[in-house]
Amino acid sequence: MAARSTQIDPDPAALLSHAAARGMRAQVRAAPPVAVLFAPPSDPLDDRTRAALCDRLERLVRTSADRLAELAAARLDAAAEPALAARVRGEAGQVWDRLAAVPTLWDETLLAELLAETRLALLAAALPVRAPFNPDQPSLLARLAHSDDAMIAEAAKLLLLHGSGAEFATLQQLCWPIAAALRQNATDPEEIALLDRALISAVEQLRGQDNEAPAAARLARALRRDVATLPELIEQALADRRLELVVALIADAGGLGPRAVRDLVLERDPAPLCMLLRALDLPRETLARIGFALCEADPARDLDAFADLIDTVAAVPLQAAWRAVAAMALPAGYRTALLALGAEAGA
Repeated sequence: MAARSTQIDPDPAALLSHAAARGMRAQVRAAPPVAVLFAPPSDPLDDRTRAALCDRLERLVRTSADRLAELAAARLDAAAEPALAARVRGEAGQVWDRLAAVPTLWDETLLAELLAETRLALLAAALPVRAPFNPDQPSLLARLAHSDDAMIAEAAKLLLLHGSGAEFATLQQLCWPIAAALRQNATDPEEIALLDRALISAVEQLRGQDNEAPAAARLARALRRDVATLPELIEQALADRRLELVVALIADAGGLGPRAVRDLVLERDPAPLCMLLRALDLPRETLARIGFALCEADPARDLDAFADLIDTVAAVPLQAAWRAVAAMALPAGYRTALLALGAEAGA
C-alpha cells in the first residue's frame, strides 16, 4: 500500500475548499517538454508511460499519414497524375521519422492531450478484473451494441471498434505537419502546385470527417435518458475496465467537460473526484467501488486516505458539493485565465 501522500483536513469546510481548488485546476496542466519523449529515460515521465505515449503518438501519426496520403492521391489520380499519386502514397511511410526529427512541429496542447489519454488507458488496463454482474450476460458494451435504440447501438459499436475516439480530435493539430512532410521532397514547381492543392483539399475533408464527438461521449449522451440507471452503468463500465466510458458518463451527467473529468480520475488526490461524485448524488457504494478500483489499479494512490474521506464526503450537502466542483463546467481556457489572474493578484 502506498504511503500516505495527501494530507487533507477532514473538516467538511476545509474539504470543500480543497476540492474546489483542485476542480478549478482540472485540465490546466503543462505538457512535458517534447525532448522528454525522445530522450533517454528520465523524469518527469516514467519509462512505461513514455514508451506508451511514444507508441500512441507514432501509431496516430502513421495512421493519419496513410489516410491523408490516400485522400490526396485519389485527387491526383482524378487529375490524371498517377505517378505523383503513387509518390505521395510512398511518402506516407517516411512521415513519422521526419516529424520526430523536428521537435518544434509538436503542439504542446496535442502532447498534453495524448499524455492524459495514455495515462487513462494505462490506468484502465490496470483496473482489477471483477466478476460480471450476471455471468450469463455479455459485457456492457456488447449488450448496448445490440440495443433496440439505434443511437445507443451505433455509439456502442463505435466504442467497441475504435475505442474512445479521443485521438481523432488530435488530428486537427497534426494535419498540417503531416501534409508538409508528405510534400517535403517535391522540387518541381508544377508538382508542388499540384501537391499543395491535393493536400489542402485532403486536409479539409479529413477535418470535416472528424468533427463528431468521441464515441464514448456519444454513447453517454444516448444513455442519459434514464438517470436512475447512472450508478449501475458506471459500475458496469468500471467492471468492464472501460474507464473512458466511466469518464464520459460522469461528464455527461454533470454537464462537464470530459477532459476535466478525465484529469480528476487521473488525479491521485481523492478529494476532488469524491466531491464530484457526491455532487452527482451517486450512492456511497458506487463512490466506494470507483475509489477502491482506482486505488487497486494505481499503487501510488493512498487507499487509507480515500477510505477516510468516504463518510465525510457522503455527509456533504449536494448543493455544497456542486458549488465545490462547479468550476469544472467552465471552459478550460476561461479557467486558465482565471487562475492566471488570481495568481497575479496574489503576487
